[in-house]
Amino acid sequence: MSLKKRLSFITLTLAGLALAGYLHAQSSASGADASSASAPDQTFLRKAATDGATEVALGQLAMQHAQSGPTKEMAQLLVTDHRKANDELASIAMRKHVEVSARPEADALAKEKSWGSGASYDQAYAQAMVNDHRKAVTLFTKATESKDPDVREFAQTTLPVLKKHLSMAEALAKGGETHGSSAGRTP
Repeated sequence: MSLKKRLSFITLTLAGLALAGYLHAQSSASGADASSASAPDQTFLRKAATDGATEVALGQLAMQHAQSGPTKEMAQLLVTDHRKANDELASIAMRKHVEVSARPEADALAKEKSWGSGASYDQAYAQAMVNDHRKAVTLFTKATESKDPDVREFAQTTLPVLKKHLSMAEALAKGGETHGSSAGRTP
């Protein structure tokens, strides 16, 4: 290899190494922003994960124990929607290096055992969903102000679904039918 070719090769190699170093530094700088979460965002992700797992568990129990069709339909919708949100949240938490639990709250599951059966179970489940979703709407509304774009977008996207769940639960708790119910009547 001639001296001129060697110098060209060395120059290109050094330029490549410099570019690689620059790109690594850029990805590390942006990666730190994208892969870490502020303390409030970590708290939000952990609380939302536990609450979401609780909604799925209670919904599954309601599908087994509820008496009315609309209650069972709402439970199924909540299970489906919360599973989807839980998967999205877990993905965000993983990217942010935030450990979240997929376990439901033991207290909520213990309370479910006291709901009785038949119409009293349906009423207790609907009221629990009203209470839980009011808290969730408050939690997610606050998270829509996050400085982290992933957390903010997740909260903004999930909030309308939670509001719909709240509206359905309120209607069911008042003895009405849910807006998402396809059956339209209680058997």
